[in-house]
Amino acid sequence: MLDNSVQRENFLQFATQYYRSGLPLFLSDFQLLKYQVIEALKDSRHSTCTDNSHLAPHPVANQHAVQLVKDDRYPHESHPLAHLVPITKGIFESAMLLLPPNSIDKTTQFPEAVKSAFSNFVCTYFGRESYMAVSIPNEVVARIQKAVELSNVPLSVLDCAKDEVLFLLCTDVFAGYRKRLEAQCCSTVS
Repeated sequence: MLDNSVQRENFLQFATQYYRSGLPLFLSDFQLLKYQVIEALKDSRHSTCTDNSHLAPHPVANQHAVQLVKDDRYPHESHPLAHLVPITKGIFESAMLLLPPNSIDKTTQFPEAVKSAFSNFVCTYFGRESYMAVSIPNEVVARIQKAVELSNVPLSVLDCAKDEVLFLLCTDVFAGYRKRLEAQCCSTVS
C-alpha cells in the first residue's frame, strides 16, 4: 500500500484527519530531507569530478529548513526524485540506489549543504520541547542526539527513526484505517 501513491495518500490523509497524527508529517519531511541530501551529494560529487573541489558546494535547490507540511497535501510527491526513491527507503539506501557505485559508504556524513535542514528536522521531531516530537523509543532518539553531539552524523542516522514511524503507522493507525474502510463498505452495502 505504501508503494501505491493513491492508496498511500488516502491512508496518510486518514492518519492526519482522524488521529491528528504527526507521523505523516514526519514522513513527508523525511522525504524532503532525503531529496536534499541526495541532491547535495550529487552536487558535491559533480564538483569533485570536475576538479572544482576548491569551490564551495553548489547550493541545493531547497537548502532552507525542512518545510513542514501544514495541510493534507504532500509536496514530496511532486519532487523529481519521488518516482525514484520509495517512501519506505532510508536516506542511506536511497543514496546507494541513485549515486554511482562506491561513491558513498556507511561512514558517509550528512553534507554540509543540508546541515541546517537536518538540524531543524531533529529539533522538530526529536526535541524534548517540540510539540511535533514523534513518539518512538528513547534509545532511537538518544542515538540520533548522540550522533549530533559528537558531530558524527552518517546518512543512516535517521533511518531507524523512519522505520519506527512506519511501524507505528502500519500497526496502530492502519488498524483503524482498515476498520473505517470496512465500516464504509458495510454501510454502502446495507
